[in-house]
Amino acid sequence: MILRAPQLIIATLLSRGMVWWWYLVIGFSCYAIIILFLSKKYPEHHLDWTKINCEEYQFPQDFTWGVATASHQIEGNNNNNWSDFERRTGLEQSNNACEHWTRWSEDFELIEHLGVKSYRFSIEWSRIQPEKGSWNEDALNQYSDMIDDLIAKGIKPMVTLHHFSHPIWFEEIGGFYQQENISHWTEYCKKVFTKLNPKVMDWCTVNEPEVFSIMGYYMKMFPPGKGSIFKTIKVMKNMLNAHSQTYHTLKQLNPGSRIGLAKNVTLFDPLRRWNIIHWLTAGALNYIWNGAIISALSKGRMFGSKINGAKNSFDFIGLNYYTHALTSPFIPQKVGVQLPKREHEIMTEFGYAMYAEGLERSVKLLSKLNVPIEITENGVADSDDSIRPVHLKRHIWCISEIIKRGYDVRSYYHWSLMDNFEWAEGYKLRFGLYHVDYKTQERTLKQSGKDYQKIVNS
Repeated sequence: MILRAPQLIIATLLSRGMVWWWYLVIGFSCYAIIILFLSKKYPEHHLDWTKINCEEYQFPQDFTWGVATASHQIEGNNNNNWSDFERRTGLEQSNNACEHWTRWSEDFELIEHLGVKSYRFSIEWSRIQPEKGSWNEDALNQYSDMIDDLIAKGIKPMVTLHHFSHPIWFEEIGGFYQQENISHWTEYCKKVFTKLNPKVMDWCTVNEPEVFSIMGYYMKMFPPGKGSIFKTIKVMKNMLNAHSQTYHTLKQLNPGSRIGLAKNVTLFDPLRRWNIIHWLTAGALNYIWNGAIISALSKGRMFGSKINGAKNSFDFIGLNYYTHALTSPFIPQKVGVQLPKREHEIMTEFGYAMYAEGLERSVKLLSKLNVPIEITENGVADSDDSIRPVHLKRHIWCISEIIKRGYDVRSYYHWSLMDNFEWAEGYKLRFGLYHVDYKTQERTLKQSGKDYQKIVNS
């Protein structure tokens, strides 16, 4: 049999093992196509800030400017799961914190001085119900008095019912790990809502359920300090169940109230965008941290399980945004480790990069829920206030651009009003617009606070 020339060439290549080169070419081509597809579908936008005037922005007349705090971080002398965790683990103890529980009147004058029109803060469950079945009416009345003072100053309250802390007795019976304990939570929420509802229209049920679950039940950085991915998933599911049950209970009491939850969005990007393993790591973390809760709220399912009543159980969604994380399998995903950054990015004292551009990606992600978005937290750890003014202006400018593009963003709450106890990091990190001298409890407005004051009053 006589072979034609092309057949002869192919036969020769095969005989010499050249077929493996074809496999390599095909494999490389497929790999390149996958990377190009992922890069186009999930872009990591970066702006040239040297060419942007962050002083040029525009907001709707009804846009709400605010500040935010959390009870355990500022009130002082709490007796809850967090204070117990501090004692058990040897962490820096919160103790007096900012003495806000006794200084709230002067602190509200600080808010008024800024010119903001809303204040997001949390109710300390352990003060309201220090023992199972026992209610502290005096504490509840004080929160009521605090809200009266805010309203008299023209400041709208946004109340968070759970911001990482709850009574010790609730922790001892299993906390949110035990589904049957949700009834205790809803009872507390109903008690507070019934007292404050006539005065408060905006409510956050839980703050950052993904952070509470992952930090407390996997990373061991929050109470109860467990280390199980299975417990983490269970707690996250139960917290979404708790949210949905609370939402429907409170809406029956007052259908006109606005009820949502605060979702932390951390964007996980591959450290090396050409590395498929880095893409897979980022994808897995994005689902666990962001996608699972969004799925629960939009579809009523999380990690393959049905979350009864979770679908559409919100009138708004709170966005807590701080950064993106560059990931790979070889980078520890835990607090206290400085994460990598892009060459041009500014590193913050918390160990992550300033990435204002990520706000639009975060808003776009939450816009799938088809409800108004409230930016309930945004700030930076900066002990000498050297980068906070830049951080503030960049993020404010980005929000302005986001609104121009048609996204329904209605408010911005800066984290935080004042320096405070920063959970596992203790007092070494400062997020406040006001500097706090923890020895004298003197509050001093920082330059970033003056900048924010100028923004909200412009």
